[in-house]
Amino acid sequence: MTRAAAPDAAFEHRSFGAPGAERTVFLLRMGASALSDPLPDTTARRDARIVAVGLTLDDIDDPVAYRGTTPAEASARGISRFVDEERRDRPIGLVGVGAAGELAIRVAALVGSGVDRLALVAVPRPESELGGYEVAELLGTIAAKTLVMNGRDDPDAASAAARWFAEGLPSARVEMVPQTSSPESRLVLAEVWERVLSHVAPGTLR
Repeated sequence: MTRAAAPDAAFEHRSFGAPGAERTVFLLRMGASALSDPLPDTTARRDARIVAVGLTLDDIDDPVAYRGTTPAEASARGISRFVDEERRDRPIGLVGVGAAGELAIRVAALVGSGVDRLALVAVPRPESELGGYEVAELLGTIAAKTLVMNGRDDPDAASAAARWFAEGLPSARVEMVPQTSSPESRLVLAEVWERVLSHVAPGTLR
């Protein structure tokens, strides 16, 4: 297990799972649990190295009227360089959760064929029309097989959001989760971690 700052000391990250595994999965999310293993027992059953990158609201900020490079664009460039350094010239899996989902899309677009599997979990659609247009353009460039998982009754990321992302992706599968343990019906990553890993780290079950 490692815990350190990513390049440029901008992003704290932590690695868990199998250190020498051929398959690497990058996990992008925010919050107090961003650097924690979503479900250790499930992770341990996979021959995969997971690199969790902790993000803040400032890292994903993408104001539509911003002049020059937005914070989200700068973050995506920094993380994509980190991914390229860490993936050991092999394709990787990428997971974006909640508000970090759009940043995961930006990273996938920048890394290109270096990302062969992408999972978007409980990701709300862009709030503004202009923001939606920009994200939609990025979606069309992503060749990775993508899994979109949303909670059926999630107040921010339900079926309409899942369909919006899937319609813009060249290769996407939508799976809706009917029930969650959250009182607010929000999708919790730990509840779907096994399914997410089966997508972004295929063929790694021990």
